[in-house]
Amino acid sequence: MLIDYDVDIESIPYTAPPGEEGAEFSHEGGEYEVFQGLAQQMADLSGFHYVDPRTQGDRINVQNANWDLQMEGLVRAYLDYRTRDNGDGMPSVLSDDDLLRNDADTLILQNIELVDIFSQKFASLQPLAFHRFPNETLIYHGYLGCSPLHPTVAISLRTLVAYRQSHRTCPRFSVQAQCKALCHLHDVQYSIVL
Repeated sequence: MLIDYDVDIESIPYTAPPGEEGAEFSHEGGEYEVFQGLAQQMADLSGFHYVDPRTQGDRINVQNANWDLQMEGLVRAYLDYRTRDNGDGMPSVLSDDDLLRNDADTLILQNIELVDIFSQKFASLQPLAFHRFPNETLIYHGYLGCSPLHPTVAISLRTLVAYRQSHRTCPRFSVQAQCKALCHLHDVQYSIVL
């Protein structure tokens, strides 16, 4: 497209200056198609063009299958958590002498961000010998990971219970609103991916 008009492509910057990305778009239309053609030419010039063949539905199906795979262990861990509840929504954790661990078979969950209504901290958690998945260990300690296999952030179960009760009384109170409230409480910048 640009080469047809003898325009030196090397002298054209690849991105528009900040704030001017949409300055040339009009309400009449047609610019988007031109932009797509330009983007395709730039991808061809750079030699890098990757298209992810998966759809969002495929990724969600994989996540659901991973949750289903560990559901039985999560139920056992949750029932154990409920028997050890101190009354404040957080379980009493057994001492290191009481834990029967097989350190060769279990991995420590390191540097996981634990978010509660009242606190936010980073911690490393030691799984029990019979815990096969990271979320079993997290539920044992009163948290649920945001990912089925490799959680980096975990929300406390009492925070989830508080959200459930708030949502029951005001159905328009969304998960995103709860995330924003937690970010404000813990002085963390809100991000849509939370």
